[in-house]
Amino acid sequence: MKKTYYTSLLFWAMLFIISMSHSQNIITNGDFSSTTNLVSNFNGPLPANVWATWQGNRIDATAAIVNQEFKYQIHTAGNNTYEVQLIQTGFSLVPGHSYKLSFDVKADTTSTFGVFLGENNGNWTSLIGANNYIQHATTQWRTISIDFDVFTVFPNHKLSFELGTVQTSIFFDNVQLIDLGVQKKETSSELNKNIGMPGFRPESALDEVFLNSYKESTFIIYPTISRITDTTTWSGLLSEGFAQILKRDENLNIRLDENLLHPGELKGKSQFEFFTNDMAQLGKEIKKKKEQIAYCIIPEIVFEPRRQGTLFVFGIHIFILNNKGENVFSFLLNSHHELFVKAKLFAYNPNEKDLEALKQRSLEVGARAFRLMVN
Repeated sequence: MKKTYYTSLLFWAMLFIISMSHSQNIITNGDFSSTTNLVSNFNGPLPANVWATWQGNRIDATAAIVNQEFKYQIHTAGNNTYEVQLIQTGFSLVPGHSYKLSFDVKADTTSTFGVFLGENNGNWTSLIGANNYIQHATTQWRTISIDFDVFTVFPNHKLSFELGTVQTSIFFDNVQLIDLGVQKKETSSELNKNIGMPGFRPESALDEVFLNSYKESTFIIYPTISRITDTTTWSGLLSEGFAQILKRDENLNIRLDENLLHPGELKGKSQFEFFTNDMAQLGKEIKKKKEQIAYCIIPEIVFEPRRQGTLFVFGIHIFILNNKGENVFSFLLNSHHELFVKAKLFAYNPNEKDLEALKQRSLEVGARAFRLMVN
């Protein structure tokens, strides 16, 4: 009996420890109860895991922790939100995990402020997304929660409340950053929710014919083209994975052709010019092949030059051409499109495995955009 009791006790203790590991606040002194000290006027790197304030030269403001609440009284505001900041750095995040940032806020007058959580220095890459930057404070306490996924981590992370255009007193309390564990897969209903603009598809005289026939048509998919600075690579494995998604979701009759199609030199001054020039070149190659199928698919991923260690996807091109090399349903995605932004298509100092995962995520975005467009 005692053995059973202790085994049960041990089991529940382990569950409690596991639960606590995911619910523990990553932010230090998030309730402002352990100290009233604030770091300010710092030179060089900010001390880790402490609250600090920073403000521009033109700002007249005072910050303090009073009654276990943070108060920033701003007498003279600036022109930009970043000119006044409450900051904490030094916390670690786990790639592949989901997180929840929450905090309580109020102000003496209704105010708008900024929230940043992401890369400290470097490219200042936001992990919570630009759409979560602007937040609102009212004269009553309110709790704001932001859920986000982490696909890559950086040497140093920063949380900042950016108050440079606020000219009032603003208060913060109960700042929490909680690890929710491994990212959950989206449900089919979430995947198929309405997206205002899943991508950009230039008009084609053949798109109606395609939409009326693609379910019963045959497809070839060629190896995925990846462009990183002056280097072009191909991957049949990526295209095979892309084809599996299209077979699963759209029941397409699609097979892989391992022959490489060469788009030539990356030409143009904009993504749309890259897209149209590559489509013209790829169309010429397909026309020469005289394939005995209805449609050809060529995925292409274009990367930015690496910026201080971070590699960003610049654009995703999905070329869908007929066997004469004519455009029937090609489209592109970039940071103007919700699907692209939500996927956080970047990686810090990626190794080969990270790079392949980034390419796979890019093609998953492309497949989802296709599904939304045809349906």
